[in-house]
Amino acid sequence: MKESLSRQMLYGRVTCEKEGCSLDGLTVELVDANLLKFSMVKSNRTDKDGRFKIEIVTEKKDAKIESAHLQVLNKKGELMYVHESNIFTDSGALDEIEIKLPETSIEAVSYDFTRFQFKSVVNINPNYFGAYEKLKLPKAPPIIIPKKGDTKYEELECIGLYPETDELEAIFKVKLPYGFGGSLCSNGSKEYVSFYVDYGSGFQSVGPAVSVKTHNLGAVRKGPLCYAVKQFVDFQKKSCKTPYLIKVRAILSWNTPSIGPNYIPTWGNIKDAWVQVDPIKKSWDLLTDKFSDISIVKSYSDLQVSKKDLIESLQSSLDFNKEGLEKDRVDFKDNILKNPNYYAGMADKDNFETAVEQIYKLPPEILEKFKPKLIDPKWLLPVKPFNYNTDYEELTCVGLYPERDTLEATVAVKRQNGYKGNLCSTGSEEYVAFYVNWGDGLGYQHEGTKYFKVHDIPRDINPLMYAVNLRVHDMSKKLKRCKEENIIRVRAILSWEIAPTSHTYRPSWGNVKECRIQVRPYGSVNGKCEIQHVNKVLVEDINSQGYARKVIDDTTFSPTIFDRPFGATIAIWGSINNSAAVYYRMRFSDDNGATWNTVLTKRKYRTGFLTVAERTPDADGWFSVNNYNTDLGNYSDTPLANWSSGTRAGQHILRIELAGTSKVPMVGASCQVTVFLDNQRPEHFEFVDATIPQQGVTVKNEAGDIKKCGKYKGTEKVYVYGNFKDAHFNAYSLLLFGGNLASGGKGITPAVHTYDDGTPLDTNGIVGATNPGHGSLLTSVDMAAVGADIDCAYGIRMETSDRTIRGYFSTYIFRTNSHAKVSYVTFNWAP
Repeated sequence: MKESLSRQMLYGRVTCEKEGCSLDGLTVELVDANLLKFSMVKSNRTDKDGRFKIEIVTEKKDAKIESAHLQVLNKKGELMYVHESNIFTDSGALDEIEIKLPETSIEAVSYDFTRFQFKSVVNINPNYFGAYEKLKLPKAPPIIIPKKGDTKYEELECIGLYPETDELEAIFKVKLPYGFGGSLCSNGSKEYVSFYVDYGSGFQSVGPAVSVKTHNLGAVRKGPLCYAVKQFVDFQKKSCKTPYLIKVRAILSWNTPSIGPNYIPTWGNIKDAWVQVDPIKKSWDLLTDKFSDISIVKSYSDLQVSKKDLIESLQSSLDFNKEGLEKDRVDFKDNILKNPNYYAGMADKDNFETAVEQIYKLPPEILEKFKPKLIDPKWLLPVKPFNYNTDYEELTCVGLYPERDTLEATVAVKRQNGYKGNLCSTGSEEYVAFYVNWGDGLGYQHEGTKYFKVHDIPRDINPLMYAVNLRVHDMSKKLKRCKEENIIRVRAILSWEIAPTSHTYRPSWGNVKECRIQVRPYGSVNGKCEIQHVNKVLVEDINSQGYARKVIDDTTFSPTIFDRPFGATIAIWGSINNSAAVYYRMRFSDDNGATWNTVLTKRKYRTGFLTVAERTPDADGWFSVNNYNTDLGNYSDTPLANWSSGTRAGQHILRIELAGTSKVPMVGASCQVTVFLDNQRPEHFEFVDATIPQQGVTVKNEAGDIKKCGKYKGTEKVYVYGNFKDAHFNAYSLLLFGGNLASGGKGITPAVHTYDDGTPLDTNGIVGATNPGHGSLLTSVDMAAVGADIDCAYGIRMETSDRTIRGYFSTYIFRTNSHAKVSYVTFNWAP
């Protein structure tokens, strides 16, 4: 007999913010928590007044729908709008539901409705478009509309590494004038770039995604705009004897950050490249570190000679491999030092006077060398015109990182040799000069020149991708109000071994790239600062309770679970975003904002290679904005502020406040984030019936008894028990040592050893742990099977850890780990 059905009616009306919009014939659908249509619920079309009714038919036994959303489709069946909140938990009756369409959704005919509704749908179902298809998630939400790697609006084009500063860089283009959430006077949208590195065992994150704000810009109708980002990486390092080549990945994702290296962006794309990590610093690198700011002087100096004097022990390595190299590659620098226009880089033979003008613009110490020859200007006539050869190196992209006022460029190095020596030699330099046309009638102006070192590196992968960046220090003078799109043009010139001398320079080895870039507007839309990440965790990856996303397999974030607290040093990165701000400070509240405490912890900053200093706030906690900007220019990973959280625990609100010269907090300019603190190590408890005080770990026989005397023998197994607890337990590890075992010991950690592996563990450690207690069995050990073969004393080392993101500084570099505790137990065993 057919079961009776339950029927329920929903009544509502679709309205819009814009007067006169057509509401007739729109489709309204009821969808579940994953935005899937209910099989027994029919959609309904609106009448001329926008009214609709939906009949919900369910079986009696399954009559109650707990969660549902309404979505609106246009007459073509394209998604227009999703009602983000659950209609069954919203206040109001189900016969008076109102859906108000934003004006932008009505005007969205010029671009994809899925673009406009992207944030709404992925907030409900993050896998709506299939972003998680390749992620190893225990249970991913269903894919509703497959859409992967669409680059119609934005596209990641180049990535590279600036070895001298350990910064990964990425350059992408914005290709359409709409689809970015509003004009420059709005909040617009964000482009996130996440970087991952593969040291040989798979990709792993190097830190939080970096972001750039993008807007609807009419200037894009004339062609793409080039944007850039960069991120400091705390790389593993090796000596120069072994080139350290690693694979890197960058994922560009519009309006939502990647949660893992196999994430598939809906809007955006993925780029992989090989890079060369700078080796451990050599003595001459330390001595010549300051040359990075005087590239022209360096390039016109025969610095190779002075370096030879410093490193006689490496003389042989300077005799580089010349096999297969053109004579002009080998003799290039020598010829340029004889005649800077030898290859017609400055000017051709009919305009060699231009070369004379460029010589006179060289720094005084270089000009002094050439003055005797300037008696006869024809000395600068080109001998062998030779320009724009990109067989060895090629400039691939140039762009601007607006939030950091930084010009960036990427370079492909294509050959194994031709760069004057291996990594243990001085090698050679690739110079990139940046010229900007500010639109003020003065043409291209030289903003600065940077270089990176290149070497002969035998390999079977090509190319190696490098990068440089240059901060525009006087950008504040170039800013305009948000009502005016500040679009300018940048030209980058790559030149091997010799720095360009003007914007018309024609490199012999290298090339030129140009692109239009967008300068950030003056101040911000609302004058508020922005906190971007805390202890290297994006604020988008911290929930309202102050917990960070769970990490799965050490590479991927959980889309739904937040279970990692914060502890020790709490560091904040972000942007001031207010041109009137002169000072800023950090404060915290442990009573939900009822009262506030001022942070007086000194702020660390870089002063040189591996040298650190501290900025001291005044008595009220205020730091100078100018000092911070200076420190940020010297080291791009400098935090805004850091706080030693001591023994504090529980939920805390962190706030950044801004002030002018009077040091009175600006109203409405602050920004804040909530974090949950845990500053306690795991607890190791004692055991009942232990012969001596034993904490955390012990060994027992098969019967579960602790041996009071005697020893384990032959095939008798050793049973390892644990008794520990932590509010945010993560994992434990076991190491067997002693006897004839190797000095490093033998790992005996079982498969079940993390908090989500199941019995005997849970999120708080050993299930039912008490002090003292009997503990729970962790594993059993067959001593002969693990290699023990002599009568001797043995021991087990147990280390437990929690999930706390515990911050600390190593010189000026910020790092994180977790709380950990170690305990030991010893016993005797004989074959």
